[in-house]
Amino acid sequence: MAEFSCFLNDFQLKRPPLVTLQVEDTAFANNVFVLINRYLQQLSEPDAEDFDQTAALIGRLMARRKNSFRNMPGFRSVCKLNTALCRLLRLDLPRELEHFRGVVCDGELAGAMPTRSNFEYILVRLLGFYHLHARIRECCVSAARYFIQLLRNNYFMETLTLLLAAIAKINKLSKLQANRSASLYNKLRPHCVNFPQVENHKFLPENCQLPAQLQRVQLQAEASAPEAPESVLLKPPTIVTKAEKARLEAKADVGTVLARKERPAKMEFNMDTLRTVKDVKRFIGRETKARDKKPTSCITRDIYKHDWMSAQTLFYRRANKDPEKALNIFRKFIVSKL
Repeated sequence: MAEFSCFLNDFQLKRPPLVTLQVEDTAFANNVFVLINRYLQQLSEPDAEDFDQTAALIGRLMARRKNSFRNMPGFRSVCKLNTALCRLLRLDLPRELEHFRGVVCDGELAGAMPTRSNFEYILVRLLGFYHLHARIRECCVSAARYFIQLLRNNYFMETLTLLLAAIAKINKLSKLQANRSASLYNKLRPHCVNFPQVENHKFLPENCQLPAQLQRVQLQAEASAPEAPESVLLKPPTIVTKAEKARLEAKADVGTVLARKERPAKMEFNMDTLRTVKDVKRFIGRETKARDKKPTSCITRDIYKHDWMSAQTLFYRRANKDPEKALNIFRKFIVSKL
């Protein structure tokens, strides 16, 4: 098993010589051609381009912080992640698939087909691609655990936030690419026996056998999605127009109910008690003290403070010169306010 793992990780693995043999029944070749062609078309989708751009961003972030973060275990995982991404470029799986697709005959009942060794070489490259993505996800998890601990202690907030976002994105896109390669391998593996075999040349080492199936990586959306019951009749959603929505909101909006205190009834005051200037002075003194201690219990509680002060000033100014006129003005003021 260890020898087979080294065989998969050998980036200097030599491609077997391309030999084509005449095959009478090539009905399976069309299916192989369509599978490889469909996989190559998926490489031009936006998520594949995002993977390349995010991998380049991680490489730049690693080069920028290689001195300040060099002793951090999490940064070492980022370096390992960058190494795995570079090995993914060296593997160059699309070029190998395009090279093999060019020699597979499609749409013919009989024709020349590559040997089983050439097909096994493609399967081995798919295995290496699949396990390399597993290494990428392992490095992502290791680095993210360490950097999350630093974020909890408020270390390098801006840099680590950007680095964690790039690691999370590369981890998600790696799962998608690994699932695509696993799906392609699982569909191509049964066709291995249909390719012609050369007796004197075998690509795989002795006691080594290709796995029959590759397990798909479970995505987070698939893991968290609840299982819906089979026999459930869903009612069509009711369409609510803007006018109906506004009318319903107007009916529902009753405002906030406030408990307001009732104002005390006005106190009756006998104006005959203010007959002389001395009576007015005693009234002013008594009301001034009441307004300071308990404003709600005094007779002049409805009079504003500035009006009350102006009335006092005017009364004392007139009382020395013309007491009768001062008394009449103050009485009229009290009558108008009460």
